[in-house]
Amino acid sequence: AALATMRVSGVESGLDSVTLDEAILDADVPRGMAYKIWRIPEVTPQDAFRQATVLYVLGLPATSGLPATREYTRTELGKRTAELESDDIEVRRALLREVTRTVGEFNYTALEDSVNWKLYSAIRTAAITRPAEPAVLDALKAGEDYLIAMYSELYLEVAKLFRLTLRPEYKIEEFAAATYAVNEGLAGRLSSKYRRSGISRATGEAGACQDWTLFSIAFEALIDHFFKWDEA
Repeated sequence: AALATMRVSGVESGLDSVTLDEAILDADVPRGMAYKIWRIPEVTPQDAFRQATVLYVLGLPATSGLPATREYTRTELGKRTAELESDDIEVRRALLREVTRTVGEFNYTALEDSVNWKLYSAIRTAAITRPAEPAVLDALKAGEDYLIAMYSELYLEVAKLFRLTLRPEYKIEEFAAATYAVNEGLAGRLSSKYRRSGISRATGEAGACQDWTLFSIAFEALIDHFFKWDEA
């Protein structure tokens, strides 16, 4: 119920729009039990509830964007097993470029269109630019560590399928952190001075033009830099 309120009101004025009493009414739960849950020493139930709401929002990226991207990636690759298993490196290169284009667009669009992500970004910014509760900072760190670890696992899985090897000077977590940061940085930008999507490139069959997002282009460049093809 608190999250629904934040989706409508945003976080421009802090969490003033989030009240325990209103959430109790919206969620239709017993008032006495709700106050018992949020009764914490030296903190009012209202403040305890708001902090719990913040911690909940900070956990959202790990439970939404990542699973959807992982499932989408596996589904797309499942349709192209013959190309994946080809001994022709150029066939695998072409497939990797197409997967980079489509999965990158999927992941970017998911963030760009997500109200939850915008709430997460606002709360994250507030937490790291002014003193915050240790529990909030711990939740931020744990959430980022989890996402980087899970994306690292996904990227290693995909790299193995394409027979790509991470260059020895890098760690997979560094690649995951770089792609995560680029996507996060591009999502929700307001500037119209550059194109975030609809960038035409001659990457299709026989040089046909295809639409790319700016993130997918950056993602392709990071892959080329961090990985090398196993020629064996």
